[in-house]
Amino acid sequence: MCTFGTVSDRPGRDAPPQDGEHEPHDPYAKRPGYVTAVDGRTDTWTTAAVAGVVTGFAVLFVAGLLQAPTPIAYAAAVVVGGTVAFILRARRRAADRRAGRSPDAVARARSRSVADANGGRRFFVAQNPVVVIVMGGIFLAVAVVQLVARGFSVGSVAVAVLLAASAVYFVVQGIGTLVVRRRERSGVPDAGAHREQ
Repeated sequence: MCTFGTVSDRPGRDAPPQDGEHEPHDPYAKRPGYVTAVDGRTDTWTTAAVAGVVTGFAVLFVAGLLQAPTPIAYAAAVVVGGTVAFILRARRRAADRRAGRSPDAVARARSRSVADANGGRRFFVAQNPVVVIVMGGIFLAVAVVQLVARGFSVGSVAVAVLLAASAVYFVVQGIGTLVVRRRERSGVPDAGAHREQ
């Protein structure tokens, strides 16, 4: 059974991140309940989340074939996709508990590894901030184009809001990472990192 050490037993900042007391955390190791992301990591996307997203898109596709109204189609996709993700997540967590694993061990280890690699920060940690900013610009452009092409409707506005929110997240993440890195190079301490330590 996986156990966790006390505060005095925990490794220091320079020690490798760990899932448990004796198990080093490898973000590229295969884990039950996780899929391999595009960057090769297997500790980011759970199979439950992926199944929920795929199910939502499948519902949208079927609703389109049936010519269902757009608001109903999107609502059904969100509800069905969310239900599938929730059920699979609950089953995965129950299986982890039966196997003696903490359901949140991987998420905690990933959070620690991100903080250890970025001076205590868990945000503004984009590996390539320029690419992230460009992605945000693409999302924003797609939001505007689809809104103009489809006209104002409940569905088009909802999609535009979702894409715009994603664009803002990417741009803020990228610009924030650039600013933090510039401060680090110029020797200015990062207040957020000190708060994490």
